[in-house]
Amino acid sequence: MNVAMKWRADIAGLRAVAVLPILLFHAGVSQLPGGFVGVDIFFVISGYLITSIIIKELDEGSFSLMEFYRRRVARIVPALLAVLMVTLIGGVLFMLPPELDGLVPSIASAAIFGSNFYFLFSADYFGAAAETLPLLHTWSLAVEEQFYIFVPILLIAISRWKPRNAKLVVLLACIASFMLALAFARIKPEAAFYLMPTRAWELGIGSLIALGAFPVFSSVIVRNILACVGLVLIVVAVLGVESGPAFPAPLALLPCLGAALLIAYGKDAPTARILSVAPLRFIGDISYSLYLWHWPIITFYRLQTGVDLDWVETVALVASCGLIAYASYRWIERPWLSRLRGSVRENTLSAAPGLRKRSASKVVAGGLIAQLIVCSASFAAPAMASITSSWPDDVLYLASSVQYRETLDYSHQYRRGVCFFGQSTSQDYDWSCLTPSRTKPNMVIVGDSHAAQYWRALSERFSSYHVIQATNSGCRPLLGTEGDKICTDVVGHVFEHMIDNQEVEAVVLAGRWRQDEVAGLVDTVKYLRGRNIRVTVIGPVVEYDLDFPLVMARAALAGDLKQVDKHRISSRRDLDDVMALSLSSAGATYVSVYRLECPGPGECTLLDSRRSAPYHFDYGHLTLEASRELVARMPAP
Repeated sequence: MNVAMKWRADIAGLRAVAVLPILLFHAGVSQLPGGFVGVDIFFVISGYLITSIIIKELDEGSFSLMEFYRRRVARIVPALLAVLMVTLIGGVLFMLPPELDGLVPSIASAAIFGSNFYFLFSADYFGAAAETLPLLHTWSLAVEEQFYIFVPILLIAISRWKPRNAKLVVLLACIASFMLALAFARIKPEAAFYLMPTRAWELGIGSLIALGAFPVFSSVIVRNILACVGLVLIVVAVLGVESGPAFPAPLALLPCLGAALLIAYGKDAPTARILSVAPLRFIGDISYSLYLWHWPIITFYRLQTGVDLDWVETVALVASCGLIAYASYRWIERPWLSRLRGSVRENTLSAAPGLRKRSASKVVAGGLIAQLIVCSASFAAPAMASITSSWPDDVLYLASSVQYRETLDYSHQYRRGVCFFGQSTSQDYDWSCLTPSRTKPNMVIVGDSHAAQYWRALSERFSSYHVIQATNSGCRPLLGTEGDKICTDVVGHVFEHMIDNQEVEAVVLAGRWRQDEVAGLVDTVKYLRGRNIRVTVIGPVVEYDLDFPLVMARAALAGDLKQVDKHRISSRRDLDDVMALSLSSAGATYVSVYRLECPGPGECTLLDSRRSAPYHFDYGHLTLEASRELVARMPAP
């Protein structure tokens, strides 16, 4: 297992190649749709460096778990806790109470490297946009730190019992992790994205390089070509990869293999000269602080102004992130590395011998205590906010609607867990929801949560019908729909059983429609009309770039409700126009709820007439009262 490693300028540059796309992507540069793959590049680099450190010291007989974790504490904890504390203070001063309620557990979980679990279990289909979560990016740090718990133990075990099989064991572990990621991509995509076992293969690729598992080529030309291919793979990933079920497995292979080829073969390649230029090395040096600080800065700005940024805002935010990252590197990272570890180089393989006389256990214990202090402090944030902030009653009332999912109205409206289920649910569908009436004509509403929001209002208005609810999160009400089994089973039962057996007289199709679904929706309507079924298609609702109750609350606080207009997503109106033309000509009754809510630019209904509460409780879902008001204006099926 003997491997020697020295500091490499090109790897410092590779860190810059990893962090810059992340920064620009998060700052709204749409030309880099795959900018988030920089995290995967970081994973490969980390796996390589950490494994190199461990196996070198194992071969020397000097490896100590406590010393290993001392270095991790010195490298990771000081800057992280600084970011968490500043974010906590920012939340107390600038966040509305519902926003602060979500920030508290994210700070607590990030402080103990568990935020990947928090964001996995808090990422509801109805949840707030990622742009409103200041610490969402800390999930990757949690994955790395969890990896660092297991990899030393694995390498120690290998070195003692199967040193000759080190490469094979790690390779098999990588394959198992990759296969697990592929499996979870189908049954639980969020878990595939957030969890360490489904991401371990990415760090493991770096470990394989450190173990010498990549082939050795004597030809300089071959090594240069492979390094150049690696850089091309990263560029392709940054410019072409998009988020979805295929990420991280298999699409993360592109940036991971790209980074691996650059590390394994790029030391003396032309790519090294590119990556070793001073500006990239500098950005690589501050990359950890840049990664930590950029997302809270951008998120807090967006909370005040909106998600969409113009080029001036983007440039200003990127520059601000760079300046703050340098300050963090200069006055937090370097001093604490020097004090606790004895080196400012991340790539240093071990602390200086004299520094080993310091108690590693005290450094680790001190780090843990500091983490627990920050974790505990986060739970005091609401109390601190109540002292430092005084929100008007109308602002608090508007903001409180963001917690609508916890109300009886929500349960009454959606029947979640009964006739409406989330994605990848482990519960069995209650097929009694699809039981037709023998005494009334039957109407069935089919679709996702944007269909479920109308069921109660439809059943109340059209009481002469038995209204059947066939809804699941993310479920497209189209012929031949794809997705979770619960979705395909329910939609298939409606189209292949209820329609064929003439159990329904009218069908209502609703969903969070996409432009690429219009043609399939037209075919579905024609299929139903060919069987003498009356079809109503409800078009897209008005959507906003942030949770609407919070947008309303901030607008009310500023005394200018016109501020709401800049948060409205205009593309939904464009889609509504296309659907109105296509669906009406296909024989469906088309209902433009967009036009019902927003008859003209700047003329949108913001509050329901009964409670004066926001029309939407998140980015676009309607409250029960709003649903009732819109359904009351719909034509009969």
